[in-house]
Amino acid sequence: MFSYLTKRLHLLCLGLLWSTSSANADVQIIYLTPDSKLETEAKQAIVDSDVNLLLVELSKQHFPFKNKLTVRYGGNEGPLYDPQEHTMLMPYSFYNEALQYFKQNQYEEKFGRSAQLGAIDTILHTLLHEAGHAYIEDQSIPILGKEEDAVDNFAAVIMLEYVEDGDNAAISAADMFAFESQDRPEYYQADEYIGEHSFDLQRYFSTLCLIFGSDPQKHNELLNEIDKDLLEERKENCISQYQTISHNWHIYLKNKDNTYF
Repeated sequence: MFSYLTKRLHLLCLGLLWSTSSANADVQIIYLTPDSKLETEAKQAIVDSDVNLLLVELSKQHFPFKNKLTVRYGGNEGPLYDPQEHTMLMPYSFYNEALQYFKQNQYEEKFGRSAQLGAIDTILHTLLHEAGHAYIEDQSIPILGKEEDAVDNFAAVIMLEYVEDGDNAAISAADMFAFESQDRPEYYQADEYIGEHSFDLQRYFSTLCLIFGSDPQKHNELLNEIDKDLLEERKENCISQYQTISHNWHIYLKNKDNTYF
């Protein structure tokens, strides 16, 4: 099974001691008992990936919490961050849903990235998204605009700058937004226009924009879905946008010069 430790993260601190209930960790991981075979398989895939160890180490290095953050897997709620409990909720079903999206869209056949890896990429992005909410709450960070957009940006910046192969993982996470948008009707309900989140297709293009802006030469063809008349202008905007967003988040991130690759 794919491991973020062995294939993606080069730990700076090889002596890191971590467990799911360490009293000294900034982030505590709790697994509820799975309710089904599918949930058991999802739990095992998440454990085997070491995505939680990656989250713990990224937090230690770049966004340490004043108050211990709990990540709880299982149950029916989420993915979400509960500010009252300072707890992130991640149902096992979210992994299984992501896995099905990547399988149905023949991700490995089309893009050479397995459905299992795409699902873990999505878990990583979602964990960082919810950790962004938690960090904003924990550090009392002022947010001008939609917080959901801000933490999407937080997740992208962390993945692009501090996770090896994070750009490809972020592309998988963006593709998940595109897959979800395919299940939408051609119109939105009135209450969705006043919702907290941007529409899935907006989140897809916004994430791609940041990935392109982080390395325009490497990702020169990433935005080719955009109309040619608008493409060059949008590429310039994405470069500027990434620089601004990265700079602004790094005002609040720690050890910004430490990378893992």
